[in-house]
This record gives sequence, C-alpha cells and structure tokens, in this order.
Amino acid sequence: MALQQQSLLGGGNTTNSEDTSSSNNNDEGYGSLGNESNPRYTNNSALEVQRLSSTAETFFHIVCITAGTGILQLPYALKTGGWAGLAFIALAGAVSAYTGKILIQCLYYKHGVRLQSYSDVAKAAFGSRGRLIVRSLKDFNLLGVVGIYIILAGISIDSLVVGTPVEQLGEQFWIAMSAFAVWIAIVAARQVHDVFVLSVFGTLTTVVMVVIVVWLGIGDSGLIGSRPPTKVINIRTTPISLASICFSFGGNLNWPELEASMKSPKKWSKALSLATAFIAFIYASVAAVGYGVYGDNVRSPIFLSLPPGIAVVTAKAMVTAHVLLACPILLTAVFMEAERDLGISAGALGTTKEWLYRAAFRTVLMLAITFAALFVSDFSKVVPILGAIAASMVVFVIPVACYIRLFYEQRHFSRYELAWSGLIVCIGLLCLVIGTTQALADL
Repeated sequence: MALQQQSLLGGGNTTNSEDTSSSNNNDEGYGSLGNESNPRYTNNSALEVQRLSSTAETFFHIVCITAGTGILQLPYALKTGGWAGLAFIALAGAVSAYTGKILIQCLYYKHGVRLQSYSDVAKAAFGSRGRLIVRSLKDFNLLGVVGIYIILAGISIDSLVVGTPVEQLGEQFWIAMSAFAVWIAIVAARQVHDVFVLSVFGTLTTVVMVVIVVWLGIGDSGLIGSRPPTKVINIRTTPISLASICFSFGGNLNWPELEASMKSPKKWSKALSLATAFIAFIYASVAAVGYGVYGDNVRSPIFLSLPPGIAVVTAKAMVTAHVLLACPILLTAVFMEAERDLGISAGALGTTKEWLYRAAFRTVLMLAITFAALFVSDFSKVVPILGAIAASMVVFVIPVACYIRLFYEQRHFSRYELAWSGLIVCIGLLCLVIGTTQALADL
C-alpha cells in the first residue's frame, strides 16, 4: 500500500476491570480486558470503548484498509525484482502480520490496563517525545493518504464520464464531490462498527477488480505472439521491488482502533492472519498473471497493459469505489484519537452536544483536506515524500522498537526473534531510503 494505510471506536458503560482480570488472561498478552460476554471495558482513560465488531467484520476492515491501489503496481514490482518478487510478497505479508500482532500486545504490556492507541504505546516505550513523533507521523500519513485518495477518485471519475453530458464538469468538481461523499460518511459514523458496510463493499470492489485483471490477463495471453521476457531475479533493483511490495502491506496504523472495537479481542491474531493471507493471495495472483503474461513489457498500473474495453472501465470504477470506501475508515483513526484528547464524548457532553462537537470537528478537518486536494500546488507529489518517511517508520521500525523496549524485562527474547526483529528494522530502513528517493524523483 504505497499510499495507503491505513479505524475507529466509541463509548459505553464502564465495567470493573478487577472482575474481568481473573477470567480473561490469554497467551497473546491481552491482560485482563476484552471479555466476549462483556464487550465494554475501562482503560487508563476516563473515556470508554464499546466492543461491537465481530471477527468477520474486523477481517473486512483489514482487507479494505490494506488492499488498495497498491495492488495495481505489483506486476511492475515483479518486473523490477523478477519472479523473486513472489517470495517478497510472502515475506512482506509475514512481516505485516508479525508487526500487527506485537503492536496489539504492546497495548496490554501492563497487566490490567489497555493502552488506547499507537501513540500511547510510543509514550509508554519512549516517553512524551516518542508519543509526539508517532502521533505526528501517523496522523500526517493518514490525512495525506486520504487527500491523495480523494484526488485519485476525482481524476478517475472525470475519466469515466468522458463522452457523457457531465464530462465538462471537470476534475475539480469531481474531487470536491468525492470529498463531500467522504464527509457524509465520517460525520454519520461514530465508531468502527458503523462503517462495516463500507468495508464489505470496499473488499468486494477489490475482489471484483482482481478477478477482472486476472481474467483479462489470462485471456490476453493467447493473443500475444511471442512471450515477453522475464527474469528470476534482478539483484540490482531487488531492494526497490521489496520496498514497493512492503508498502503494499502497510496498514497497522489503524490496528489498535480495530482491535479495540472487537467483541472478542483474543481473536485479533486470527483475524489479522487470515486477512493478511487473503491479501497476499490476491497480490500474488495479480502480480503473477500480470508479469507472466506481459513480462518485462508490463506497465504500471497494470490497466495500461490490459486490452481496452468495458472490463477495464469496470475495474477502474471498482478502484474508484474502493478508494472512496476506504477513506472514512482511515480518517476515523485520526478523528477518534483527537476527539478523546479534546474530551468530545457522550459521557462528558451528552449525546446531542457530543454529536454536534464531533460533526463540527470532523467537518473542519475535512474542509482542510479538501482545500489541500483542490488548491495546494503539487500536494499529490509532496505527500508521498513524507508518507514514505512516516510509513516506513511507523509500519516497520517503531512497532519492533516499542515491543522490545516494553517487554525486554518481562520476557526472554531468543536469538531467532531478535534476528527476525533486526531483519524487519532493516526492511523498514530500506523502505525509508528507497521510498523517499523515489518520491523525490517524482517531483
């Protein structure tokens, strides 16, 4: 997910954490919180969280957040790195699942207490400065990605309406309409459970797009006279291929909010593992078909290599729909944490006031994103630079650093686990260097 990452929660009644501590320990490090029979829990804040999402809902949220436009670049990633890119997809999936698991464990590092957010984990590990750095990187990345998605949606809609009576409305109009649609969703939704339908449709649009791309690619293979050349591995450009694939799995900025919404948080690892495996499967399918059929002649995005027609138009429409459906989920992670800090809750303000304050706050931020998407010069080129910096650190490096820091005195780390953690940090730093270099080159 080169520009993706990419969440949510709400309020309820309090429970007695002492009553649940003895009955809700598990091997995942979840401490005493998140009882399936009592979906609400208290934590280290005066605010409360309501657990409403099933494991299936969480699966859809993860897929919708992670499997986005980055999937269209994967055949080109194989062109860059060769068929070894399929192994890179498996590696990146394993890294994503691992960092997502340990990040959630960090929320429960202190028995009987659940930290609320990724930023709180950074504060526990590295103090207030750590929280400030992670919060800034995380929020900028998510807000910037949403801005990029809105631009992409507007441009895509404008291309889809060519030849219709509304084609003269232009890109700016459709960007504004895309932002308006996202605004309606984020004002209406209060917590992750409220956007479940968006995640289902977002996942379905991705599946439809994948089916179309694979179907067209296989169908086109019989029409190509001589098979384009391919390679097993390209050592010189392997780091670029690995970095682009790893970015396509970035999504753990949202995992604390998703886990906080689950009725059964003990099943977080199961939901994450299944979702990551599914994402890796569709990634590998598109990458293998795209590179296998078009070889080193494959273009990015893969649409440019496919035969034109209604199927490609449909696939483009699916991408547009997915982008718009993912935006509210990405934004809620930023909004909910900020609203907790500002004390915008039903308990503190009452139901009516809470809704009005929340709607006003989200509207102001949405207007800022829309303004940047419409009027800020080179917004779509500048954001990827900072996004590459933010994503590489908060997706790969910082979860590992926080995990080791918080659990170093509580448990013994084997040499294999430390070596695996070191590999993840190296991959993250590689993504940092390559992602930033590529983004600067695109300016």
